[in-house]
Amino acid sequence: MAPKSDTPHVLPPKNLDPELISDLGPLLSAIDYPLHYGAAYAFLYLFVSLCPRSTPGGLTFTMRSTLPIGAGLGSSASMSVCLASAFGYIGGHIKEATFNRDSKITHDSDECNFIDKWSFMGEKCIHGNPSGIDNAVASHGGAVMFQRRGNSLPSVRTAMRNLPPMNLLLTNTKTSRRTATLVANVSKLVADYPKSTAHILDAMEDIAREAYNVMLRPFLNTSGKDELLKLIRINHGLLVSLGVSHPNLERIKLNCDELNVGETKLTGAGGGGCAITLLRDGIKPETFKELNDRLEKLGFESFKATLGGKGVGLLTSNDSAILKKLTVKNFINLKSRDNIEESIGCTYVADWRYW
Repeated sequence: MAPKSDTPHVLPPKNLDPELISDLGPLLSAIDYPLHYGAAYAFLYLFVSLCPRSTPGGLTFTMRSTLPIGAGLGSSASMSVCLASAFGYIGGHIKEATFNRDSKITHDSDECNFIDKWSFMGEKCIHGNPSGIDNAVASHGGAVMFQRRGNSLPSVRTAMRNLPPMNLLLTNTKTSRRTATLVANVSKLVADYPKSTAHILDAMEDIAREAYNVMLRPFLNTSGKDELLKLIRINHGLLVSLGVSHPNLERIKLNCDELNVGETKLTGAGGGGCAITLLRDGIKPETFKELNDRLEKLGFESFKATLGGKGVGLLTSNDSAILKKLTVKNFINLKSRDNIEESIGCTYVADWRYW
């Protein structure tokens, strides 16, 4: 269904609609598993909110994730962004995506802002009180300086579009945890020890601002990279003091420190999930292999990544080979993350378009 070009962008209210929540309750009552409940809740809430009653029946939606679920890498936000963009497109709220992977995007489009705001509502369905940073990055791409200023003030989001490439190592402990539970634990700690935790949170804000200023430099030299490494080390220590680390995350940090490959911190809500390591330049292949061997023996999964990249995209194609891969049966039967990426990933398929 092609979107109408003159359809206004219907932005979401500040909070979830209590009447709609009540109406969805009976449809969700049979789901016991929290991850499934959150996903179904977000799906139904966004579908009802964005797709008009005239939406034709018989539609089939199939979702696969190449991100580890419950690992602090924003899988729920990515899902919410996919839902908001798909339903916004079907409902005629956003126009066709036109930028290709080589296009330089210099500003936030109305479509990306629309997807960002509605995906935040999906995150609220899943987490209750999310920060909004994960859906912002997934929507707009690049990197984001994000500041949430409380319920009475709007969040501040500053995009970093021309970020120099930085090599990262993501390590999944495969230790699941619930973001909402960890957020609630930190909130209780702040309530119990307001003065002490205020100093920690202020220090974390200062570190984020210093890192932001370093990353804005047009050429990130060795000195700037060293500054970021130090800031990451300090930041992780502060997160540990808030009680959101986990023994498995500390094992990753210990091995990275012993081999001097970079600086490591927990990511996401902590409590398990993933650690992120900013890698030093010039790591010897044998050193990296030893690190991978150690992490694998601990039962962890690690993979290299580069900070940055495009935001939400839309794949439409007339290529029969691609269309065959996108049938429900074939899509579901893709066996692994690599199979999905190689079949329809934006690195391999040039037909992806971005807003």
